[in-house]
Amino acid sequence: MIKIIPDFLPNPLFRYLKQIVESEKGMLWCWNHRNLAPQNKAVGAENYKLGKTLYCAPELEANHIENYDKELMPLFGVFQLYMMEHMQDRCKTPEDAVVLKRMKMNLYPNQETQVDHGIHNDIWIDGRARPDIVTAVFNFTTCNGSTTIFDKDEEGKYTKKIVVPSLENTIVMFNNTHPHFGTTQSDTPARIVLNINLAKAPINNLNNENFEAIDDYF
Repeated sequence: MIKIIPDFLPNPLFRYLKQIVESEKGMLWCWNHRNLAPQNKAVGAENYKLGKTLYCAPELEANHIENYDKELMPLFGVFQLYMMEHMQDRCKTPEDAVVLKRMKMNLYPNQETQVDHGIHNDIWIDGRARPDIVTAVFNFTTCNGSTTIFDKDEEGKYTKKIVVPSLENTIVMFNNTHPHFGTTQSDTPARIVLNINLAKAPINNLNNENFEAIDDYF
């Protein structure tokens, strides 16, 4: 399932956070010479951007040490709570079973043309995209950039392109099993997004007669 939610944050909160991410003092960006990991050979994986990791779980870090931004996470942690409001009760109960895995800011500079970045799934395990992860892309910028997500076709293959325009204070939530990619903008100096990955509360849906597709968890 792919869920697009406009006006995701209360406007005063959104304006406050937007001011932070656009401030020279509030957000120090790091140069990412590739937008995807070196092992990803997808077309567009080598395109550059700027990034800022706010949180990364130990198992996703090369040194296995938790990456936690002490200044920004107390503010940006509210995204998990607002995302959980749009998840089914069984996916967020008990509440401490929903675990933040990664939260990262991305800034795409204007390259005077729209550039597609590489197709990918955010988090992998045992050679496949983790099916218990909810991925989200939140837009701080209104521009002609976008996020493209692949949905299932009639044969259950991820071939249907869903293009989500970049509109400020809009979030798109989808299961990590959906491949996706970002497209840069040509009409504003920068496109700024927040990428979030949450692990849902464990759901055992295999040992019953009413098996439900994994895309229906929120």
